[in-house]
Amino acid sequence: MKERYRLSSGQLLLLELVLAITFFGLTIAVTLAVFGNAYEMSVKAEAEEKAVSETNNVIEIIRSASDEAEIEELLKLYGLSKKSENIYEETYGNDKYTLTVNSHVEDKLYTADISCFSADEPIYAISVEHAIKKEERE
Repeated sequence: MKERYRLSSGQLLLLELVLAITFFGLTIAVTLAVFGNAYEMSVKAEAEEKAVSETNNVIEIIRSASDEAEIEELLKLYGLSKKSENIYEETYGNDKYTLTVNSHVEDKLYTADISCFSADEPIYAISVEHAIKKEERE
């Protein structure tokens, strides 16, 4: 007859300790993964919300101005940096999201194409038209 091997109380305690540490480690890993992902989603939503809010503010700036020079001055005062001729830009969410205002004037119609995008994907684009005073040149 074969003799059965039994674990001693010390070995059982060690086995329970190893299982408890393993379970605790897995629980911590899952918790960090879930909350880390939730934090990233929260940061993304906050940056998108800020970009939408900034877009609304830019639209109000454009609609409140009476001429192109005033619009440019207000956009600069608002904090948008001039990237090139008639293009203003602002970044949000640790440079993950970019708000771009590309404007042009035809006759007395000021048109601003406002877009927001992340690194590779566009989030939204909107076009705003506003009648302005055009200075007559002699």
